[in-house]
Amino acid sequence: MKRAVWVVTLVSLFGIGCKQSSPPPAKTKTAESGSAVDVPVAKQGSGGPAVAPGSGSAAADPWTKTTEQADPLPHPLFWAVAKDGKTTYMLGTMHLGVDAEKRLPKVVWDKLDAAPVFAMETDLSDPSVMNMGKRKSGTLHDELGPVYWKKLEEIVTPPVAQSIDHMKPMIAATLLSMRGLPTTPPMDGVLLGRALNQKKAIVYLEPASKQAAILEKWMDLRTLKMMLDDPKKGEQQTKDMLDAYIAGDEAAIEKLADAQKEDALKHGFTAKEYDESMEDMLYKRNASWIDAFEKLHQQNGGFVAVGALHLVGKRSVLDLLKSRGYTVTRVTP
Repeated sequence: MKRAVWVVTLVSLFGIGCKQSSPPPAKTKTAESGSAVDVPVAKQGSGGPAVAPGSGSAAADPWTKTTEQADPLPHPLFWAVAKDGKTTYMLGTMHLGVDAEKRLPKVVWDKLDAAPVFAMETDLSDPSVMNMGKRKSGTLHDELGPVYWKKLEEIVTPPVAQSIDHMKPMIAATLLSMRGLPTTPPMDGVLLGRALNQKKAIVYLEPASKQAAILEKWMDLRTLKMMLDDPKKGEQQTKDMLDAYIAGDEAAIEKLADAQKEDALKHGFTAKEYDESMEDMLYKRNASWIDAFEKLHQQNGGFVAVGALHLVGKRSVLDLLKSRGYTVTRVTP
């Protein structure tokens, strides 16, 4: 229903399977659906950081040598959030399509390096999502029918279609949502890898099972058929979202997300269903993260990386924090 929205909100579940170059760290509590948690401060020189369960899957360590930034983003979606003499930095991410190591400017890395705690949406190595998308019965081919199955084969190739025939529609819809994006290391994984290798405390803002449930609910058969009906338009929307992200254009990102409502209504979704999808994918999640953020902030601040749409517009995380008395300032290189 909201292809470009997924690219900057939920498809993080499909990207972070890279290796961590340092030994598996110790464990601590996670942030569960907006509940406040104890955020441990990593001690330098200790045997390892205090991190959330399952954090062993992260990007490999590319920071043993200086990285040459080919084309750093001129206006990253990066903010300083200040209150009570403390500052937490928040980065809006594009889960796929942007090479973080090469394109995030030095100021982002400097603030991450200085932060005692790193927070991100969810733990992608959580065992609860290992079977995400698997069917208990039937096939995707049968569910789609011959006409739509042929469309799927034409887009992803018959071998790929066959490989996901035992999966739910959400898997095919996710694959389609990422078409048109450059193949890059997942930004979330690269940031997590750096944080782990620096022995930072890690906080997850919601359980992976929550993201999986939202994906399954809204990336359903109707959504998949909508995407198959006009794949070129969907791919262009994804590219446009990528361009807006690279430009750091908050207004363009919001506009692209809102423009997809018309497509959903044309394909049989009601206005109520559309609004409910936005509540599930964005607004409820934003609100559920605030208590955990405040807990983190009060313990000397940190660095938070979440999908870009969670940080722009009304009812965004930043908007909610402003209403609680935080001063929010866009950081530029």
